[in-house]
Amino acid sequence: MNESQQKQGQSRLLLNIAMIILETIYSFVLKHDRVVRLQAKRFVAQQTTIKINSYIPYFDFYVQFTDRGILFDLKAPEKPVDLSVSSTLLDLVQIFAFANRRSMKKLRLEGSDIIKDQFHDLLIHLTAPKLLSDWKQWLTNSDDDDQTRASKKRIAPLLEKIDQQRSKINTLQVEVKQYQNRIKRMQRNQQRINTTFGVVGFLFLVLIVYNLSQIFS
Repeated sequence: MNESQQKQGQSRLLLNIAMIILETIYSFVLKHDRVVRLQAKRFVAQQTTIKINSYIPYFDFYVQFTDRGILFDLKAPEKPVDLSVSSTLLDLVQIFAFANRRSMKKLRLEGSDIIKDQFHDLLIHLTAPKLLSDWKQWLTNSDDDDQTRASKKRIAPLLEKIDQQRSKINTLQVEVKQYQNRIKRMQRNQQRINTTFGVVGFLFLVLIVYNLSQIFS
């Protein structure tokens, strides 16, 4: 085995160890953190698979949400990837270790707009600062007021997001009703125009017949 192959083997081993550590940590988080579990509910239900690609240095791995937890693997799964995420290793560290929003904005996402939005909402709750802000809730269901306030503070952005979505839905429903009323008015106007043309055409035909009868009488 030459030196290059030996280095590749060592890198592969380190990545495998990192996958095991990440899988253990985030599966534990998914099981015990209520906010993450709530935010990841659709991902788990749909068995969502995400490809994470680092281009500096180059490597990629796959994350799959399952009932057993969040699985990390270097091998591509059998099912198609639902979302591809590209970034540098430095930005990935900045995101998950420090919740750096500038690094989050640099992420390159490939997938449907719906899953992109869901991933952005989930990502912030998987960062170390967010997880550590509510870690006591993982081990106990204490009714301590301080813990309750901390938990509510962490859930607040999620509730705000839900309120915004409800507001958008209400706005869209109003717009749909307006369009429906506009279509009905246009249909009524078209019916009136058709009726008017029908009456005018009939009267014109009667007038022609009357004039012809006068000529040949």
